[in-house]
Amino acid sequence: MIDLFGHNDVPVPEEVLAELGVACKESNVEMLVIGAAARDLVIHSQQQTEPIRATDDVDIAVAVRTDEQFLELAGTVARRGKAPHKLKVLGVEVDIVPFGGDEADRTVTFTDGNLLDVTGLQEAHSTSVSVRMPQGTEVQVASPAALTALKILAWHDRHTDNPKDGLDLAVILNALSESPFDDEVWDDDEALDATDADIITAASYHYAHIAARPFSQHDGMAVLDIIRDPAQRQMLIRHMRNSLAGELLAAYSRGFEAGLGH
Repeated sequence: MIDLFGHNDVPVPEEVLAELGVACKESNVEMLVIGAAARDLVIHSQQQTEPIRATDDVDIAVAVRTDEQFLELAGTVARRGKAPHKLKVLGVEVDIVPFGGDEADRTVTFTDGNLLDVTGLQEAHSTSVSVRMPQGTEVQVASPAALTALKILAWHDRHTDNPKDGLDLAVILNALSESPFDDEVWDDDEALDATDADIITAASYHYAHIAARPFSQHDGMAVLDIIRDPAQRQMLIRHMRNSLAGELLAAYSRGFEAGLGH
């Protein structure tokens, strides 16, 4: 468990997550914190660093078995606009993404007809970490490794409208080469051997290897295809805005491929 109990500088509204947790429990669904809130909880809060890109909203994924379950949950929270998955809790915008029982070819269809690719959410849920927040609220959060894959997939889905996920990916990969995340990288001989013991690219390899493990071969290729396609790769490198972006993605690709099927 990541214990943030007593911290005063966690940039995620605990009262919102507590309220969502109660609503999910009443609807008998499991909640997973994803997106920028997850990034802030499992990376920036542990490093005690300020997010480069702050966020005013909260993204959660919920494991549901039926449309009715999702609608029941959404019905307990004030809706923001007409979209069934965009809600408002205690004045904070919340996006709720269902996954699990109603997936078809790794997509879900909302009641308004919109389709959403949810590849990676089931995998992130299966490897989530527990976080105890400053006032004691406990939530399940996507792990740092899972966040890297989710960021690549999110970038692919929406980079034409907003390239923010590319910058987030660079920030996360760089953070994973620093304390406290680098300790396990130094113990990973495979990652060190694959990158000539360069801790920055070794961390990218190491956490990609972990991120890949819960994916099937087929679904994992959704991640690899993005970073191997020359045009998408070059665009992602530009959006990462990091001088080492190319090396980070090359190491990530090798680590993710090595982790598939393990």
